[in-house]
Amino acid sequence: MNRKNLLFTAIFISLLIIAGCNKKEEQPQTFIPPPQETSSDKEKELKEKEEFLKLKEEELKKQGIQDTTTKKLSKKDSIAAITKDTTKTKKEVKKEEQKKKFTEKEKELNKKFSDPKSAVKDYLEYIKRGVSESGSFDGNMKKANEVWDSNSLDKFKANYKNTKKFVVLTEPELVSQKGSTAVIKVKVKKTDKVKSKEVESDLTVTYTLVADANGKWKIKSNAVKKN
Repeated sequence: MNRKNLLFTAIFISLLIIAGCNKKEEQPQTFIPPPQETSSDKEKELKEKEEFLKLKEEELKKQGIQDTTTKKLSKKDSIAAITKDTTKTKKEVKKEEQKKKFTEKEKELNKKFSDPKSAVKDYLEYIKRGVSESGSFDGNMKKANEVWDSNSLDKFKANYKNTKKFVVLTEPELVSQKGSTAVIKVKVKKTDKVKSKEVESDLTVTYTLVADANGKWKIKSNAVKKN
């Protein structure tokens, strides 16, 4: 009995010693510090570098886009400027062509409908309407004055401001015509108010007319003779 107890005790102690040795051998591996700090720092540094490179790449791309956009805009502006100039030139050419066509048409109409006799006839009609009570003096005097090649409207109106009646006694007569110059004769009766009295005058007026660049007849001068 005592021998058995001693044998069990010896085996138990041996097992404890072996277990203790195994535990001591495992402890150094358990307490070796892992290189977590070094690895974390490297990851952080790498991440920062990647972010920096990414930002730099984006900035370069942005600059590239801006440069391209600027070039495109500059090119677009240049094209727009050229197009504008071309359009402007086309408009000016078209305007000149229209003006030329209008001038040619005006010349044709003047040749067809305008002659020195009708020019004088229209002129006398404007005066007749202007001095009548129902007529517009200023408006008709302006139209009559426009038949003259060059004349002062104020002076022209002053000649008829006291005229109460104006009658055309004869049709305008063509005395002579040579090229762009013509002479027309007509008889008229003019009634003016002079010092509260009405004074009648029978007149023979000879008009010298010239045709302008468009073929329109204008009065250049006149000669008045009392009958």
